Formats: sequence, structure tokens, C-alpha cells
Amino acid sequence: MVPEAVARERAEEVAEEFPDWMVFRSDRGRFWASLRRELTRYEMAGCCDRMVDADDLDTLVEKLREQELKQQVAAASRRTKPRTKVVP
Repeated sequence: MVPEAVARERAEEVAEEFPDWMVFRSDRGRFWASLRRELTRYEMAGCCDRMVDADDLDTLVEKLREQELKQQVAAASRRTKPRTKVVP
């Protein structure tokens, strides 16, 4: 098990790497990250998550990278879809 001081320092490094996410450790020792903003409808449609968790920080970083990629794909999807208006 990682000593508390080392885990806290590493969590701060992860938080600096992902400034859009709040990184914290639960009382049970599980690592969590919460997105600091609401998801767009495109991100919701793209199955992005607002909170992710992991047993260790390396896995949390992997999940955060995955989420950021999903967010980028959702943003690209938003730009490429033309607006259409349904006319009765």
C-alpha cells in the first residue's frame, strides 16, 4: 500500500495534469476524479462520464485520458453536424 503522504503528492500531480478535474481520495482509499463542469449534450450522447474512480492513481490517469479523448470526439461531432430545422 502507498503511504498517505506519497499518495497525496501524486494525486496533486494528477490534478495539475488534468485541471478540469477535481482529484481526491475517499476515506476507503479509492481515488476519484470529478469534472468541474457540466457535460454538454454531445458529451452525454458520447457516453462521457462526469465522475471516474479507480483503485490506484495510474488507473485513474488512464480513465481520465480516456474521458478527455471522448470529450474531444464529442466536441468534433458537435462541429461537424449541420443544424437542421424541421419544417411542418
